[in-house]
Amino acid sequence: MKKPNWLEQNPCDWYNKNKFEDALSLILRKEKTMQYKDGKLFSIVDRQEVVVAQKDCQSLLTIAENRLGLVVGLSYSPFQILVKFRYQNNFTAAFQYVGMNYMDMDFPFIRIGVKYFKEITKPDRYGTQTPILKNWTKDEIKQDFGKEMMVRVQLYDDFIIEPNNEFYEKTYKGFYNLYQPFTHKAKEFDLNDLSKIQWSLKLLKHIFGDKIKKDADGKQIDEFKLGIRYMKMLYKHPKRVTPILVLTSEERSTGKSTFIDWLNSIFLDNLVIITPGHISSDFNESYAEKNIIAIEESRFDDAKALEKLKALSTQKTISVNRKHIPTFSLPFYGKLIITSNDESKFSKVDEAEIRYWVRQIPTLQGIANHNILDDLISEIPYFLYYLNQQEEVDFSISRQGFTTNEINTSALEVVKKESKPALQKEIEMYLQEFCMNETKEPELYFTATDVKRIWFERNNNFNAHYISKILLTNMRLDRKEKPERYVPSFGEKTTKTGLFFTYKNIYLDKSNSERNPLSIENTEAPF
Repeated sequence: MKKPNWLEQNPCDWYNKNKFEDALSLILRKEKTMQYKDGKLFSIVDRQEVVVAQKDCQSLLTIAENRLGLVVGLSYSPFQILVKFRYQNNFTAAFQYVGMNYMDMDFPFIRIGVKYFKEITKPDRYGTQTPILKNWTKDEIKQDFGKEMMVRVQLYDDFIIEPNNEFYEKTYKGFYNLYQPFTHKAKEFDLNDLSKIQWSLKLLKHIFGDKIKKDADGKQIDEFKLGIRYMKMLYKHPKRVTPILVLTSEERSTGKSTFIDWLNSIFLDNLVIITPGHISSDFNESYAEKNIIAIEESRFDDAKALEKLKALSTQKTISVNRKHIPTFSLPFYGKLIITSNDESKFSKVDEAEIRYWVRQIPTLQGIANHNILDDLISEIPYFLYYLNQQEEVDFSISRQGFTTNEINTSALEVVKKESKPALQKEIEMYLQEFCMNETKEPELYFTATDVKRIWFERNNNFNAHYISKILLTNMRLDRKEKPERYVPSFGEKTTKTGLFFTYKNIYLDKSNSERNPLSIENTEAPF
């Protein structure tokens, strides 16, 4: 027989109606000097009538002094007896016992390996009920619900992360899925009338842009469509890696936080908002189990945090360090979003770095909708339907769904420039001035010692070894593998032998670059 649903009938009322004999047995076990006969309880010792049971009104009525702590003259329902004698006046525990044991109420306790947890829900700042796993103990479960309820504890060998926003499975191949259910449902509407998602589209155009630009190869790139593609990847392809999206602006009221809050409303507990300090911490449970990791108002000055950030953008597994729980490994599908008020120094970004998608966000002052989050939340079902109708993401162009040219922005170039070491900036400045004003050669030749002697001879902070490292590692200049003869492009024009670097003169007018780059008038050929 199907159990009654506790949402349709109160467990207290159900117990009073159906479990009078159970409540009576609690009294008899509690006070062994009593017996039940002919609808009454009697004291075995002195045959004194202690309690009269009235089954018709579903109550127990005390009529004499007793050792049970029952008040003379008051009526007690079976559920009250259950609360008093089985759960020591813990109403909640008694309520849950009836609901879980006799009615269609889930038992919120699970065991992962040898550790016990309780599944609870906690309201977030938007009033959304967010599921959370709390550490529990076996003894507490027994105390609250009785040892017979331990058979209701669901057992799993380990945790797993299996992201799916369309076909969710709480248990995946026998493991407990830490990915939380995606509760929103797409709602169909007429795509010829986009008024139902007007604020969603306005925010996306504000964050990702609405211009058509050309990349280095002359291919047209629609900024808005890139934003749609990004949102579709978050929704339809939660396992896929994405670029590190960086939203920067030195101004206030730009909509960066609104965008994060909107994503939080869509993806709920599968998104977490943290700080760079969380990345640096040895305990990573705050973000290790999440699908979207938003790092707000960030600047990564700490080298350890920066390296961990870069690793997170591509790693496939992660070791989860939770307090009081042994470390365990999970598949990692985290997508990183950074917001920062520092447009040029939020992090150090190498010249060859291709993982960052940096967007400089304009201000909204004077045009902001102060109720936009409410509007965005109301549009979520329609926006999901809109995403479903957009073209599929082409992962043949890149495993992260975007080409390097598509996510390369002027804002990224600014960050890369500011990320360069001070010595590199100075060398590049000197080389630029030299190429623009003092030479017409298409290539320059020099060693680290030449650079030290010409530009940094009196600077004790920069030695030839460090200069060589900057030229080779940071500027990525070609260097001979073994010593060869060359003529320095600056300084004394005499033939030397060494491991010289080659620098392309990008400032040269090509019409004047037909000369042999190694020919020096009135000097011996270098080879």
